[in-house]
This record gives sequence, C-alpha cells and structure tokens, in this order.
Amino acid sequence: MVKLSRLVERLGGTCELAGDPELTDVFLDSRRIGAAGSELFCALPGTTGDGAAFASQAVASGATAVLAPRPIAGLSADVARWVHPAARRVAGEAAALVHGLPARSQQLVAVTGTNGKSTVVHLVRELLLSIGRRPGAVGTVEWRLFGCPGEPSTHTTPDAPELVRLCRRNAALGGDSFVLEASSHALDQERLAGLELDIAIFTNLGHDHLDYHGDLALYAAAKERLFAYLKPGGAALIHADDPHAKRMLAAARGITDRVFTYGTGSRADLFASVTEAGPRGSYLFLEGMGISRTGFLLPLLGRHNVQNAMAALAAVLLLGASPDALLQGLASVSAPKGRLEEIDLGGRPFRVFVDFAHTADALEIVLTTLRGVLGAQEREAGERGRLLCVFGCGGDRDREKRAPMGEVVGRLADLAVVTSDNPRSEDPAQILRETRAGMRASRAEVWEEPDRRRAIRFALSRAGRGDVVLVAGKGHETWQQLRSERIPFEDQRVVREELP
Repeated sequence: MVKLSRLVERLGGTCELAGDPELTDVFLDSRRIGAAGSELFCALPGTTGDGAAFASQAVASGATAVLAPRPIAGLSADVARWVHPAARRVAGEAAALVHGLPARSQQLVAVTGTNGKSTVVHLVRELLLSIGRRPGAVGTVEWRLFGCPGEPSTHTTPDAPELVRLCRRNAALGGDSFVLEASSHALDQERLAGLELDIAIFTNLGHDHLDYHGDLALYAAAKERLFAYLKPGGAALIHADDPHAKRMLAAARGITDRVFTYGTGSRADLFASVTEAGPRGSYLFLEGMGISRTGFLLPLLGRHNVQNAMAALAAVLLLGASPDALLQGLASVSAPKGRLEEIDLGGRPFRVFVDFAHTADALEIVLTTLRGVLGAQEREAGERGRLLCVFGCGGDRDREKRAPMGEVVGRLADLAVVTSDNPRSEDPAQILRETRAGMRASRAEVWEEPDRRRAIRFALSRAGRGDVVLVAGKGHETWQQLRSERIPFEDQRVVREELP
C-alpha cells in the first residue's frame, strides 16, 4: 500500500487531493473496482472508447482516486483527481509501487517478435525449471505462475497493472523469475510500464498487425520499445538471421552495451548448424557463449524451432546458468500447445499437426518444415506422402495478408482447404474470396469450405498413408468468433472427433 501523495511526488503530474488515500491496488477496468479497499482507477483513452466515460461508475464502486491524462468533469469532490499527460505509463509505474516493486525480486525475460514469442517463452520456462529455478510465465497460450496450473490467457500481454499483479503473485508463490510475451500492441500501449527486464529478446519481424500500426516501419518501431524496459546492466538478445536485425541491434545499443545475437550463422554469439532434419526433430551442432562445439538432437521440428531454442538457451545462459546443465534440459524440451502440436491418431497411417500460423511468413515456415518431415520420412521409410493444409484468415484484421497467405499455401501444399478462422463481423465468403485471390497460380488442389469443422473432416477424409495434414490458424484457441458470438471450437478436439 502507498499513499497517493507519495505516488504523485515520485511520478509527477498534478493532483487535487480529497484526503490522502492509501492505495491498495490499481485498475484500468472500472468493473474490477471495489474488491481491494482503496483503489486507483486509471481512466485511459482506448481504441474503441475512453475510460473517462467510466470514471463516475468507478467512483461509485469505491475508487478513492482517479488518474487520467486530462481533467474529467463531473467527478465527486470526495475523490482524488490525478492528472498526468503520460497517464498510460504512470498507471503501470503506480501499480508497481503499490505492489512493492515485485520485478526487483525476480529475474525478468520478455520476448517480442511477429513469430516465435510463445515458443520462446515456453522454452525459457522449461529450461529454467530444468536447472532448479522457479519461473512464472505469461503469454498468448496461458498464464502459468510458479507452482500453479496454467490459466487461459485473455491477452498476449495483459494491461500494465494486471501484469504487475501477476508478477507480484509469482513472487508471493516463491517464484524467482518471470517470463513474458510482449506484443507490439502492448509495447505501443506501454503495458510493460513498472517492470524492469534482465533480458529483452527480439525474434523476427514479418507482415502482421498493420491494420493497427499502419505500416511496417511503425510496427518495427513498436518492437524496438522493448529495449527501453531493460534495467541497468540488462541484456538485449537479437535474432541475427532476421532481415531487421541491424535496425534492432542499433536500437538496443542505444539502451545497453550488453547486446548479444543468436542464429544459425557463425556471425552470431550463439549459433547452431543443422546437420539433418529428421521426422521427429533436428540434429545440430551448437557453439558460442561458453559452449564448445556440441552436437545433439533437438526434439522439436523445424529450423524456426532451432532458432527459438537458441533464443531460449542464450537467454538462460545470460541469466547465469551452466551450459552443461542447460544442454541436458534442451534435449528434453517440448513444444507449447498449438505450435506444431502433433495429434495422437491412435495408429492411423498419416500424421496431423495443429499450428497457430496466421501470417504468410508463419505458414511458409511451418509448411516448409512439414515438407522436410515428408522428405525425411521418405528417406528413412521409403514412404512418400502428400502435404494437406486447412487454413483461413481472420475477419476484422489486416486484409492485406490474406492473398499472400493463400499464395504460400497454394505453392507449398498438395491439397489446400480454405476455410474460416475467426470471421468476427465479416462475411466468411468475402474473406475466402480475398484469400483465394492469391491462389490463382496454385500448384495445390484447392477446395473451399467455410465451415471449419467440415473443412477439417474433408481434409482428414482425403489423407492417406504417409500423408501429413496441417490445421493452421487457431493453434491453442478453444473458441471461434462468429459475429458477436464466441462458440467453443478447438482444432485438436475437432480433429479427434472427425477422424475417419
């Protein structure tokens, strides 16, 4: 608990005090006011509304103070009114002070990038556990605090006060480290305010979220903001193979002199050379950051997962872990839910994978990986198979990526079934037409089926011995958004229910 006057003194702004309330919590959602005693409501403008419209409701529910970027008319004189031009950032910093700066008692790792964030967070957590550390993790798939079962995530990165609360809960549970995904939206909206990072990781930059950011340059600029959250002496970790690595390296070096790289080329501080991609993993050699040239089998499919594993390994090395202990842990890691997740088919003669790939870049990576699986399968067992792909594009999101996604699937799959992802408020037929526009020169046999369950059923009915089926786009999600209705839908379950 912290008195409001102390927050204003430390963080600035102007405040009309009604007494000097001792604050117990900080919220951006007025519906959560009233549970913690004396609370600060942060009335922030958003993309679809303004928190100022809910300030009176928050006060009626028990808020003792309101923070806003500008004065709010009509508020009761009994409530303290704090005005700060950087209210969004201050909300997180105030929450951190109210909760006793929980980040300072833990080592924090944050990951940003178009693809790979969830996998890297998952792998960092697994590696930390393997060496006896006590991590919590927050990301797209779930929140998993130390010693607790996972909780489904509501956002890739929660709002700043909520993230601080999760960090505090992790520390209270005995956690000594905290790993999180940092989306570009979160970085643009300062949701990491109040946290101090030991490691900031950049994985890659592709075409996504341009409906929000406007163009690729602004999208990249949002990603760069991650490095500003590094604590003094913190380290930046950059994927050297990404085309935007030079820009990210320059941004990181403007913040810290501890900048490191990882990748599959010898110019990186930690690098891996893949000697063979097998049907169950990758054989590779590792070198750098205290590791002498060492060969082993990484039990994850795809070159992209080699890169993800290098990011996780480098991060935990920078946290002070022993290379030998980490290599043992890396040899037994698993993929997170919905990231090239193989479905148990009960002995059927084909394989099915579910993946979250929902951009052209991600689809190219995953389909190329599965092409490699087919090639390895043919070399090892003499069994030649086809690649079948069920995919769709989300509604009310970046429309420019639809045709490129169609082009990639049409080029790399043998059979493509274009279906719905989360249509939201858009007409599914229109989304399919825009996706099919990229498939005019397709080498694949192309089918359209707007109903996702029927599309999965059709693909499974066409799968034969040695084939690989990819169901792409939803990954870990357990629902489908159709206009205003969110219906239960989990690709993994539907695959099992529709097996022939």
